[in-house]
Amino acid sequence: MWVAAAFVAGVAGSTAPDWLEVAWWSRTRRLWITHRTATHWGIGWLALLAGAYHGLSHHPLAAPLFGFACGGVMHLLADWPNPLGVPWIAGRHSLNWWNSGRCDVLIVAASWASAWFVVMHVWVLRWHAVPWLRKMGVG
Repeated sequence: MWVAAAFVAGVAGSTAPDWLEVAWWSRTRRLWITHRTATHWGIGWLALLAGAYHGLSHHPLAAPLFGFACGGVMHLLADWPNPLGVPWIAGRHSLNWWNSGRCDVLIVAASWASAWFVVMHVWVLRWHAVPWLRKMGVG
């Protein structure tokens, strides 16, 4: 049940940096903050991801929060190659690889391939049980 909740929250989180900018409480539904500013701040999303990860072993509600944060970080990674970039730490940074909407299929395919790689190596091949990873604090 919690895995499904994490998946649904991940889908919601993958669009969250954009819909969090919309003033849902107003009739015009305009942006209440500038696009790709506070809701696209990398440090905030990474802190949420780390906090949710550490809460996974303590509370089951951390699973959807972790999924939401994963989706948000993936959104930032997808926006990073665009000329506008994202504010990772203090200032905005861009990889300047392509304009928005040009390589979306590539980003989605790379995300699914990365997720498959992690699932295979963590759950199927049990890399988290490897002693040297435990020494590094991963397993």
